[in-house]
Amino acid sequence: MYKRPGSNVWQYFLSIEGEGIERKSTGIQGDIEDPDVGLDAAKEVALNRKLEVMSRQKQGLKARRVKGMFDFIDEFLEEESKRVRGHNIKGNITKETFRQKRHHLSNLKIFYLHSGKRNPRLEDLDYSKLYKYPLWRQTTTDENLGIKPPKTSHSILTELSTIRAYFAYLEREGYISRFPTFHKLTRESSRDHRRDYLNPKEYKQTINTVRAWSNSTDLTPTQQYNRKVLYQVILIMSNSCLRKGELKGLLWSDLVPNDNLTQDEQKVGHLIKVRAEISKVGVSRTVQSPTVERFNELRKLSGIPKQPKSPFPHIPPEYRHLPILSKFNHQDTPLGVGTWDRTWQEIKKVCADRYWNRKNISWYSFRHTGISFAVSRSVPMLQLARNCGTGIRYIEDVYYHHEAESKQTWDILTKNRDFTKKISRYQDEPLMALENVLEAVDL
Repeated sequence: MYKRPGSNVWQYFLSIEGEGIERKSTGIQGDIEDPDVGLDAAKEVALNRKLEVMSRQKQGLKARRVKGMFDFIDEFLEEESKRVRGHNIKGNITKETFRQKRHHLSNLKIFYLHSGKRNPRLEDLDYSKLYKYPLWRQTTTDENLGIKPPKTSHSILTELSTIRAYFAYLEREGYISRFPTFHKLTRESSRDHRRDYLNPKEYKQTINTVRAWSNSTDLTPTQQYNRKVLYQVILIMSNSCLRKGELKGLLWSDLVPNDNLTQDEQKVGHLIKVRAEISKVGVSRTVQSPTVERFNELRKLSGIPKQPKSPFPHIPPEYRHLPILSKFNHQDTPLGVGTWDRTWQEIKKVCADRYWNRKNISWYSFRHTGISFAVSRSVPMLQLARNCGTGIRYIEDVYYHHEAESKQTWDILTKNRDFTKKISRYQDEPLMALENVLEAVDL
């Protein structure tokens, strides 16, 4: 026990085996004239701390009070940042996953700040309070702290996965004695939560409307460019069944001709090399796609000259490393997230109420539409799964259980003589241009 120079407060000096030295104030006031005043009370504070240290060490826990919960959150995130990789690799995470983890743990901080606690000590962790975190997320809105309930329980459960990983880290490192439990939430059914698809009638209506939207004339050059590009994106996603992230990451060098096709067929079909670093599952694959016309249009919109007597995509060598979806007049800059979001809101405004009813339609729905269309045409499952980069079981679970209207609509369409005749030419192909076939149908 000691006092610092110029202070009457008793301090304690405690050596903790394996963790170093702890010097702390007891908070007990002494007296200048009588050096023994408060000494016994200070010794009791120090002894209680020593017993606490011994108790924690017997449990295999860390004893020193060095950091609060928020400090350990930063420490956990620093460890997680070491696992960030440019694309999905087993045992690692992507930048987007790390961003989500940081956001989830930021909400945990807000949970404590909302109740007036700043950086609480782990020794004082209130497990009963923490148990109620899911309920707090479901019901709490605080504009000052920037918090509001998410739309689905699925989002809260995703947050809890990150929070559990954080507390597992604390338990593994010996900072807490037991793992916390949380109030149980029921996840929405996969049918209610998943992004939906468009049946043939809805797809044709949507394409016609988006085409007219993209050809509007009372726009700035940038707006005209963005609308035309995103219209082509919808057609490419529907016919190639690429994921949005895969399409956004494509370079011109990823497009190659399909030498197994005839010269006439190569005017329609080609191959897309999906690199591991842009694939959702971190595995490269080759996609057959009937979208030569669509990529040719994107090349023209980007202002890239056509290389004479060159194979598809007819790109001069100096452009091959550039992104396919680029900003207006900036061929080396990918199309921004804001552009994707703004144009999608515009598309929803002109299509949702008129054609989509209550369906949960997103960019991803055009991939769903293409796969559902292929399933309806009885494309072999293995061939379809490989082309789309998904599992056979997932196709069986999702795409064979779409709503009854899909089958009803398909039965109506196949009774159309022109439609039946046209689709029969593509019976053995995994993908076909949806919009070209639907032109033969009067909807």
